[in-house]
Amino acid sequence: MQTTSEPHISPAIVVRALSARFPQWTIWWGQATTHYWGMSRRRNGRLIHVEARSAQDFVQQAREIDAQSP
Repeated sequence: MQTTSEPHISPAIVVRALSARFPQWTIWWGQATTHYWGMSRRRNGRLIHVEARSAQDFVQQAREIDAQSP
């Protein structure tokens, strides 16, 4: 039985893709936590942060936050 696995994509490449998609966010990969992190300053000066276990989780959280407070 042959098993296939998804190709491993470097977190640095994922961070670049996320940063291009969400330019208002500062995004990084936490090597010790193995989570994606992001910060964004809202127009009112409030600083928002996100911790996500996956890129998909980051996208979901950032979209929700951006929809609530542009």
